[in-house]
Amino acid sequence: MIDPTSDRDAERFLRIAKMAERGRLTVYLGAAPGVGKTFRMLQDAARRLAEGVDVVVGVAETHGRSETAALLEPLEVLSRCVIDHAGHALDEFDIDAALARRPGLILVDELAHSNAPGSRHPKRWQDVAELIVAGVNVATTINIQHIESLNDVVAGFTHVRVRETVPDSIFDHAELILVDLPPEALIERLEAGKVYLPETAERALANFFTPLKLAALREMALRFAAHSVDRRLSDELEISGEKSDFVAGERLIVAVSAGRGGAPVVRHAKRLADLLHAPWTAVVIESASARAVRGSQREQLADNLALAASLGASLMTVAADDIGAALVDQARQLRASQIVIGKSRRTRWFEWRHGSVAQSVIRKARGAAVHVVPLDEADEKPDKRREVSTVSENSVAVLLVAITVGILHLVRPWIPPGAIDLVLLLPVIIAATRLRLRAGLWAAMAAALSYNFFFTEPYHTLFIHSPAQIVTFAVLAVVAIVIGGLAGKVRRQAETSAGVARLNASLARFAGLMGGLSGRDETARVACREIGGLLDLEAIIVSLEDNRTVVRGNDAYGRIDVVDEAAFRWAIENGVATGRDTGTLNASDWQFHPLKTSLGTMGALGLARPSQERVIRPDDAVMLASLVDQTALAHERIVLEGQARQVDALHERDRLRGALLGSIAHDLRTPLTAVIAATEAIPVDGDYAEEVRIARAESRRLQRFLNDLLEASRIEHGTIEPRWESVDMTDIVTSVVRDLRQDGPEARVSTRIDSDCPFVFSDPLLLRHVLINLVDNALKFSPAGSPVDLELDYSEGRALCRVLDRGPGLPEDMEGLFERFHRLEGGDRVGGSGLGLWIAKNFVEAVGGTITAGNREGGGAAFAVSLPVATGQETDHGLSHA
Repeated sequence: MIDPTSDRDAERFLRIAKMAERGRLTVYLGAAPGVGKTFRMLQDAARRLAEGVDVVVGVAETHGRSETAALLEPLEVLSRCVIDHAGHALDEFDIDAALARRPGLILVDELAHSNAPGSRHPKRWQDVAELIVAGVNVATTINIQHIESLNDVVAGFTHVRVRETVPDSIFDHAELILVDLPPEALIERLEAGKVYLPETAERALANFFTPLKLAALREMALRFAAHSVDRRLSDELEISGEKSDFVAGERLIVAVSAGRGGAPVVRHAKRLADLLHAPWTAVVIESASARAVRGSQREQLADNLALAASLGASLMTVAADDIGAALVDQARQLRASQIVIGKSRRTRWFEWRHGSVAQSVIRKARGAAVHVVPLDEADEKPDKRREVSTVSENSVAVLLVAITVGILHLVRPWIPPGAIDLVLLLPVIIAATRLRLRAGLWAAMAAALSYNFFFTEPYHTLFIHSPAQIVTFAVLAVVAIVIGGLAGKVRRQAETSAGVARLNASLARFAGLMGGLSGRDETARVACREIGGLLDLEAIIVSLEDNRTVVRGNDAYGRIDVVDEAAFRWAIENGVATGRDTGTLNASDWQFHPLKTSLGTMGALGLARPSQERVIRPDDAVMLASLVDQTALAHERIVLEGQARQVDALHERDRLRGALLGSIAHDLRTPLTAVIAATEAIPVDGDYAEEVRIARAESRRLQRFLNDLLEASRIEHGTIEPRWESVDMTDIVTSVVRDLRQDGPEARVSTRIDSDCPFVFSDPLLLRHVLINLVDNALKFSPAGSPVDLELDYSEGRALCRVLDRGPGLPEDMEGLFERFHRLEGGDRVGGSGLGLWIAKNFVEAVGGTITAGNREGGGAAFAVSLPVATGQETDHGLSHA
């Protein structure tokens, strides 16, 4: 016989050996930039270095903070590799050098960083994964908003979607160190200029770094860290094979019974879970006695399970004979800290005969608090039909023994006396395996008495004269009882295993069918057919499309009546089961279960049974929960596939539109150049002077529009290649004013240039195009005759160019202002192609700058372009990656 314990030990050994070959990952997690992740990582690295660990810095971003840079001085820093991309020389983490060096610990900052095109991996987390597989220990940093599973949640309340994300799987075996800082302290650091430059910090405080958003991010980071620590603890306990009687974090498990007292126990568990802010699970222990329950008690069990599900509990069914041991074992597997169980009023005689489940749980539970809910009324008495069934089974068992005795009388001359007691064990085994355990025990007693009465001297009496026959009788009675008990136990275990196997096979088959479908109608039809067959009922799928109720999946039911529709709408709006046999809108013929997914509620699964019995039988409650979840996931997959196809179509449409616009702009550019030259040659005097001026202005405006189309095509195709050189911004500003014909006596653009502003290292053509777009935009949407200010300043090591007008300004909601074809309707910023600001943003970012928008004091819009100044250390391909 194979020992399963040895198999588990071997599996644990293999897992330990595999983990020993991998490097360890330490992640410093923060709620937001500026909490001190890199600083803490470098502090710990210095301590490890003092302890004799070989520590090397692969990447560490100081962000210009002197105290962080000081921590780098005693550490060895690997040289970075230079990646040439589109004329830029970009410095990236050198993974080959790290693998060749193989330090005891390597620091790789900013786990979510995207590597430059041409690197071995597109993402830095992939570099880290390769190091770990190679057996190198890695320490890294990340903010909570970069975790893939939390990206949508963070974007929901910050209104900022982070594009660089890291999959959750990278944290499965990582040690998480939370670097925590209260929102007030982080805001103080931001205001003191310790996180961003002053102008950037001001924008951050007004948008991302608000106290409310920082508090929410902090809570998410704390929860993620706590969940990670708990998961790591569970993994380590599983690998070590230790028996864990302690828990970390509150979890609650409640035993649901078939009696009327199950509902108060479930409600008590819900209240306790709310007080502890803990997840909770409702467990049904399917023992032999529980499976024998019929009638009203079985319906009550279904009601109790439905109540638990409606209150937010996870449902679970466990097959076992010992209810107390199974409940405690399940609590250990779920690492539950609280066990809730009810206790009905029972007589001492009943508890002495049958035992007390509550007392059993209290004795066996270690490390978990047991809450015993006293019930005022005892559970219902067993059904009379069950008692009749038991009596008949006992009679059959005794009859089997009688038949065996009769056969033995007929064949007695041909069998030895010592074989008679063995033959009498046959009806005991048959009764225990084919009937119930109690029938087997009745057969055992009948067999022992029959042996004494018919086959021992003196015959036909219950007296035994020979000591040897007394021993034989006693042994036969004990063996018969033991064999009957064991046979009954094997039968129950076989029934349980068969039931579990059928359930798993049904769910696996259903999941396989759902995974191969591609249409919504086909998915609904297959789902309703399979669910109806598994649960022996009618099924439909109802959805709300354009505020119209659509019924799918069952041709026999093309529509639902008013009451059913009200129940359906309540189900999808409130996310709970409604309709027949529920606590809401019971008059409906259907019972509706919402199909909830991460995208929202996809609709509802409607279930009905033609007869008056319950729609969902108690045995089917857990299976139904799995079927509903899989049906919802299948519909979610179809929706996501449809959205992906739409996105592909939009991308193709955008590509064709860009190609068309670029082609049109190229074809119109030559004749437009001729038109501009002709208008410039016409003297501005005589009777048509005003018309000539209009022709010149409009032709130049059309030329700028065509240039925008051409530049948009360059941006979409990724062909922007800045030509780097030291640029005097004074020349750029003068050129822009001249090109816009704003250098004459009637000019509306006033300039203010800081004489101390140094050169910037950039592309003069791109900067000129940016400023032309911004100034032209300000002139177009400012009141006639009002001036536009063009200012150039030098501050905090950067050149800052501002374009200010005196119009009504920008609306409060400026989301999407710099998106392509975005036009803010309903205000002063209307008209145009919707490309100017998008082009300006892309050009500014291409030369390493930033562009922001806002409203100036006293009214009007303000656009600011921040550019890095020339330091003399730049290469011909761009800025050095300091």
